Amino acid sequence: AEESNMIIEIDQWVIQAAMKQFAQWYNDGLNPGLLALNVSMKQLADTDFCKNIQTNMELYDFKSEWLELEITESQMLKRPEEVIEKLTEINNLGIGISIDDFGTGYSSLSLLKRLPINRLKIDRSFIQDIPTDEEGVAIVKAIIALAKSLKLVLIAEGVETSEQRDFLLENNCLYIQGYYYNPPVSEEEMGGILLQHKNTLQND
Repeated sequence: AEESNMIIEIDQWVIQAAMKQFAQWYNDGLNPGLLALNVSMKQLADTDFCKNIQTNMELYDFKSEWLELEITESQMLKRPEEVIEKLTEINNLGIGISIDDFGTGYSSLSLLKRLPINRLKIDRSFIQDIPTDEEGVAIVKAIIALAKSLKLVLIAEGVETSEQRDFLLENNCLYIQGYYYNPPVSEEEMGGILLQHKNTLQND
């Protein structure tokens, strides 16, 4: 998809479909939280990217604080100045930005400081061997400390065991995603989960 440039059309469709469904859940009185969307570098470089996002927001009455765009670290490093300019434009719309697969692209601290980002996501390759692998433990602790010093929210990806979860919580990484909590689910299943959560809160 990247090589054929179809990735732009695919991304546009995914963004539109996801924003439409998310807004519908909110309109139904559910609370799906934050919609995090992966965006390719080619999509980000498209001159109409921000305009298309704004169009979808207006079309579906979608609030900017519901949306966060994820950019992979390796993509970001290819054209940092261009990325900073575009991410700043996106951030000015009130949309959150996170760096996905952090730790795999060797970004510099000076670049991180300049990026208008809200979150870092620790790549699952560092998570899978903790807490038994000493090097993995050291890297994860260093990333946690870095995020704290830069006042960024940190999310650990690919958590699959209670040992991994416990280690992360003990080291103040409080946002966790992975199969330990739930595998990917369909739109219908997600709607059911949100409805069940709403009913539970009302009963409490």
